[in-house]
Amino acid sequence: MTDEPLGAAVAHVVGLHRGREVNAHLRLRLEDAGLAFADESRGHRFRVPFDVIDGWQDAPGHIALYLRDGDVLDIATADDATRALLRAVRDAAVRPPEFTRSLRALGAVDATEQAAHDRWFGPLLRARRAIEGVTDPLRQAALLDADLLRAELARTLAELAAQRAGGAGPASRALEAMLEEESAPVNEALARLALAASTLHGSAPDSRLADWRLWLDAVRLLFRATDDAWPAVARVLRYGT
Repeated sequence: MTDEPLGAAVAHVVGLHRGREVNAHLRLRLEDAGLAFADESRGHRFRVPFDVIDGWQDAPGHIALYLRDGDVLDIATADDATRALLRAVRDAAVRPPEFTRSLRALGAVDATEQAAHDRWFGPLLRARRAIEGVTDPLRQAALLDADLLRAELARTLAELAAQRAGGAGPASRALEAMLEEESAPVNEALARLALAASTLHGSAPDSRLADWRLWLDAVRLLFRATDDAWPAVARVLRYGT
């Protein structure tokens, strides 16, 4: 054990940072945007933002951080404070962001369309809530699964069409076909999400966080596509065209 404050530790660090060799006992400190390293005896400091950590490998006695541009920092984990700090770094680096802040249709809805609006956005919002606090990228991808969301989208369109048409039948099927056409960009985004998830599941430890960020890009695209499609879906439900 050490007497370092919470969020800080001292550890031996070996490797490269921005192409420069590192081999020293450094003070590590968790910051809002990354991990800070300091050699206070020499006045040397540098920071590693979370978004440049492309991979992570935990091994007995040390943890390797694989950074952008091929740099690697190997950190000895000889005490509880260092292990706890690096676990906190890992958790912070893979914290899911907020996907809904820039969406427009999500927060703007006519009261007469509220039920359909909530049904349209519901599966995606539930999946987002499910990954809140989850710090395993593979688990996040499993909880926000493209195949499950695609099936839910199909059910949603069928139910909305049947409700609008007053039951099953030719009118319902025709309306469902129109809804499917308007939601085609959402299905395209789901296909991209499935591909990104497949890449993530097959990634090596030294590139997993980089592949996770590409998966996040696919999730953002899905949220935007769902938001962008809603006005056309609502128009079809309102007017049948």
